[in-house]
Amino acid sequence: FTAFALGPRFTGQSRSVRFNAQQAVLMDVALIFPTIIGDSIEGENVARALVEPCTNFVWYAYVTGVFYCVICNLRGKKPDGIPFFSQ
Repeated sequence: FTAFALGPRFTGQSRSVRFNAQQAVLMDVALIFPTIIGDSIEGENVARALVEPCTNFVWYAYVTGVFYCVICNLRGKKPDGIPFFSQ
């Protein structure tokens, strides 16, 4: 986590590499919260009809963000269209 957050800043990497590393860190942090919530209700009796759509949403949102960043990088554009992650 710290290597991605601070490493490119101090090694003289280009702006694009620093931006992509920052996005990677923010996406990892965004995935920590659903994991913490899921672990906190693990022993509870929660309806499966509620848990599965929430889990699917987190996975689809993550994969969509990754594909968006990959496509933008392949096109040579900065992937700055994702709110909060691209600020």
